[in-house]
Amino acid sequence: MGFIDYQVWVADGVSLVDIEQQLIKSKIETIYGLPDPCNSAYLRHACSVAYPRPVSNGFGNSYNVLFACKSSCQSVLDSCTANFELLGMTDMLPNCAAAVPNTDKYPGGAVLLQNDGSCNALPTKSMNATCMVPLTECVSPFIVDTVFKTTNGQQNTDDANCACGCCLPCPQTDNYYKADLLKTGFFVTDVLKAVSAVLALVLAISYIVLPDKLQHPSNLILFASISTAIFCAAVAPSFGDATRVQCAANGVSPATSYNNTLCTIQGAWLLFGAIATTAWLSIVIINLHLHTVWNSDWLSRKAWLSHVIGWVIPAAFAAIAVITNSLGWSNSSMCMASIDTAAVLLFAPLGLIMIPSTLLHIGTFAHIIRITLQAENSETVSHSTLSSGRAARISHRRHVMNAIRIQWRAAVLALVISSSVLIYWSFYVVEGSKTDTTWMSTWQLCIFNRLGNQEECGAKYAQGHVPDFIFMMITEGLVSTTGLWVFLLFFKGTLVSEWKEYMSGWICCGGRRSRRREEDEFYVI
Repeated sequence: MGFIDYQVWVADGVSLVDIEQQLIKSKIETIYGLPDPCNSAYLRHACSVAYPRPVSNGFGNSYNVLFACKSSCQSVLDSCTANFELLGMTDMLPNCAAAVPNTDKYPGGAVLLQNDGSCNALPTKSMNATCMVPLTECVSPFIVDTVFKTTNGQQNTDDANCACGCCLPCPQTDNYYKADLLKTGFFVTDVLKAVSAVLALVLAISYIVLPDKLQHPSNLILFASISTAIFCAAVAPSFGDATRVQCAANGVSPATSYNNTLCTIQGAWLLFGAIATTAWLSIVIINLHLHTVWNSDWLSRKAWLSHVIGWVIPAAFAAIAVITNSLGWSNSSMCMASIDTAAVLLFAPLGLIMIPSTLLHIGTFAHIIRITLQAENSETVSHSTLSSGRAARISHRRHVMNAIRIQWRAAVLALVISSSVLIYWSFYVVEGSKTDTTWMSTWQLCIFNRLGNQEECGAKYAQGHVPDFIFMMITEGLVSTTGLWVFLLFFKGTLVSEWKEYMSGWICCGGRRSRRREEDEFYVI
């Protein structure tokens, strides 16, 4: 079994043949067909019990004997209890409070399981690399492992997702839900992304072509719509067939930067678009705050800083992800930063950008509410009777009211997008904490023993351990409609009128554009 690579100690009157016969009587061969981690955990503990290890105590030919560990026994209970209950084999579970079996024959009498550091600790070995009892049939959703067959059971296509001649196909997550449930849900969100990309692009073209839309602050919406179009258009490599970016060429291994170039391209694309979109919408929030609260155009004088935040920083994170091969597929229909690096490459920059912006946005609304309440009945007082300070406050209130009228679209967009980002982040925090995988072996046994179909076994053993489907779809749906929100809020009636005016000017006047300006248009976005 590969666990014993040392000289063993046996009591007087006991032979190795006796020990082997005892193992056979304990039905240990029934363990060979079980999946990891139960398989390796049980065999590891059983071998440490059956074959104590003698270690020199430094005094001539005198030895101490190390017996089985409490920790390896507990590992069996953690890994195998659900499996044994499913198969009606609970009588084979070890009693971790009892003495080591058969030690009553040893000098000094029965020995209890020993603590780590002073016990016969055997290395953990996965039994997936080879298989003592190959499976004769792969039950759906499992597929035949062709590498296992061609190497006579010496190798697997993918050690993490294959065992005994069968593999769980990629994308693995799909197999824990009702058949095609995730595929259908992600197709809907992919369509939303595609629609959002087209609408955001239409808005961006409108802001580029139409007069007076390239100056601050209108150009902020232009850059936000461009970044949104880039973000949503990242669905293109996977649209219609997500497995192109989810899986390696063998159809089993999840895609990474090492085995799928298309996954790397989409991952970098999506990472850049996500951070850039968040950055530009945060800049919109900052501009709204500066203009509404402080009546300041500081951001228009620091355009270079906006472009560093909106383009250079996202490009830097995307480049780092590509250079360090930190892109891959995990749960969604698209490639992104890998699970190990997502916290640093995606959620850290999103949080550093969006959380302060959201707090600033809340402060802006608090200021607006306060000024609105103060404005009641203030206009009834004659300006001739006002002090200069009171007149200034009324002037500021009028400025705030005007800002609300002009920039309410930016305020709504900022609220919607910041909410989407925060919900997406909460999904990562909540679902990313589900790291227990011991349930997988029980789910696998349920499938192979035909104790239920994919949906039934998933509901029994996977539910609560994999991302909640409803939560996942809400999260994906929100981020997928970013471009739709940008378009609905900013492709307003006046923009349609300007298009008509522009086209009329192009036809009638050789492309000369009208320079009609709206009142306070410098702040109309």
